[in-house]
Amino acid sequence: MKTFFVKKILPLFVLALSLMPFISCQDVIFDTIRKEVQLESGNIAGDIRSIVRFKDKYYLANGGIFWKHKDWKYYGSWVPGAAPNGQVLKLAADNNCLYALVGISVENEKEGTNVGSSRGVYYSNDGSAWNPVTGLGNNGLIPYNSKAIVYTYIFCTNSIKEENRIAYFALNTKTSQAGVANKVYRLDGADVIDLPLGTKDADTQPVNTAAIVSRSCVWYDGNVYFFSSNASTTNETDSALPTMYYYGSGYGSGNYLRWGGTSVNPVGVQCKSEIQSLGVTADYILVGTNAGITHNILSKGVPGLPVPFATNAESTLGAAYRVLSILVTNPELNETQTSIYASQVYVGNGSSNSAQFDHVGLWAYYPARGNWNRE
Repeated sequence: MKTFFVKKILPLFVLALSLMPFISCQDVIFDTIRKEVQLESGNIAGDIRSIVRFKDKYYLANGGIFWKHKDWKYYGSWVPGAAPNGQVLKLAADNNCLYALVGISVENEKEGTNVGSSRGVYYSNDGSAWNPVTGLGNNGLIPYNSKAIVYTYIFCTNSIKEENRIAYFALNTKTSQAGVANKVYRLDGADVIDLPLGTKDADTQPVNTAAIVSRSCVWYDGNVYFFSSNASTTNETDSALPTMYYYGSGYGSGNYLRWGGTSVNPVGVQCKSEIQSLGVTADYILVGTNAGITHNILSKGVPGLPVPFATNAESTLGAAYRVLSILVTNPELNETQTSIYASQVYVGNGSSNSAQFDHVGLWAYYPARGNWNRE
């Protein structure tokens, strides 16, 4: 009898063990399915590298310009805006002006294609009428060098408080070229202010060398801090000045989330890929990377390790995409209580992974909807 029991039960036990990995895998799949939602129409497509605050509105560039009032916290409320001629690559803003970095092309008659000829920098006092920043280049135009590309960067503090919004422009050649110097300017309407350069990343002076150039900044405790990372932000809210600032480890120099302020960690915590964007809520810091979005729990402003989302963020802003920008509308609220915007593009060309063309562009989380969806 005992032998018969063992002969019957043992195969069933072995079968159960063999199914455990499958069941565990299915749990992950079913969890992902449970978080999938019916997609809205994607109205804001393209490569969106910044979502900036200007006066009482949000602005973004995807070749053109879109805007929405900061109180319009629902799907379908982005409005096409006026833009300077050319391909609007990125925006920045200070307390007086909105700035646009524009790619300008000319036709190559021999090849029958359009090729980049210059970059233009423009400003607007109202988001509608645009004029060149005449203090830069040739009346706001910076031509490409025939032997090497002249790299251009535009960025801003993007502070919630208007008086702390400051915008900058960096010109970098990567190599030493006659007549072209590496510069960082503070933008001031049609004019610019040439800034002295420093030697350290994550400091109060910008850096601009062949190896490293400042690409983002934050306002903190009366100073502006500059970072070679594309990503930096603070825990500023509508009612409180920032006590912490956060930044990536720098372009091409790893995938670490670092911070300063009342707590300092210049080494940071490792993320799954290079950081492209950051956004802070009361309970989490959202991290946009070259392999999707993650979030790290915050304890008294200090980031911990990444943890899973309660929402569908990871299934929509997934590992097949590069999350270029994040904007949290009300950082004083918990993550599921505030509207959040994020943009993504393919990693590579999208042909060798699960990326989908119609997922490229702007996404949003609205508390009333309870999920991430296309904008």
